[in-house]
Amino acid sequence: MNSHIAFESKKSRALALMKKKGMWPSLYAPPCHVFLWELGISVAPPPFSPFWTNFACITGVNTTFWGIVMWFVFWKGNQEDLLSATWTILTVGVLCGLFMSALESWRGKANNLPPWSEV
Repeated sequence: MNSHIAFESKKSRALALMKKKGMWPSLYAPPCHVFLWELGISVAPPPFSPFWTNFACITGVNTTFWGIVMWFVFWKGNQEDLLSATWTILTVGVLCGLFMSALESWRGKANNLPPWSEV
């Protein structure tokens, strides 16, 4: 319980710091991280997280939701075979995760944010 309270306090300080630097809320608290926070998963905001943590969070959440939407909105009615759709979902998810993780790493450096351990 105390670790959750400590995390929430640290997250609040980090969010305030990013707001003070003029970063957009949608960039420092993207939907995939907000979703994980709502589930009670203590993951640092993206500009403070290591590359591979961002990669796992972004790829896992975005791939799942994007894949479900694509299947029901576009592919199911076109008789797309499941193997082909799965390959497309995973490829796009991994590429998106790599790109967004690199962007978040750069964003933390570009805004001169301190390491998560110092927040």
